[in-house]
Amino acid sequence: MVAWGLIMGTTRADSDVNLQALQDEMSDVRRVIDEIDDELVALLAKRQRQIERAARVKPGLGIPARAPERVDEVLARVLGASRREGLSVEVAMKLWTSIIEWSIQYEERLMGDKAPKGDGPLDESGRQS
Repeated sequence: MVAWGLIMGTTRADSDVNLQALQDEMSDVRRVIDEIDDELVALLAKRQRQIERAARVKPGLGIPARAPERVDEVLARVLGASRREGLSVEVAMKLWTSIIEWSIQYEERLMGDKAPKGDGPLDESGRQS
């Protein structure tokens, strides 16, 4: 390491500074990720509250928890947003398919026997299975 430092014109102190800078940057990356995770949790909780509202309204309108046309609409909108924001379409599709499936199941539980029935669950590509 010392010989390489001499060849490259760096000293051990330079290496220590570079290592510290990298460690500081990694700490910052983790801090920002933690902040983003907190924001995502808050947004998902906000979304969940809207699912709870929908579960109260849908039975009166005769709308099942699973509304395929709405699922298609949400996925298309999210995939468009993903493309605009540079988010992997594969990641977006997997995440939102899971979010939608959980939301539908949660709505059905909340609606209980008042729940009108819809079509079957989505597969990982977002299509009815």
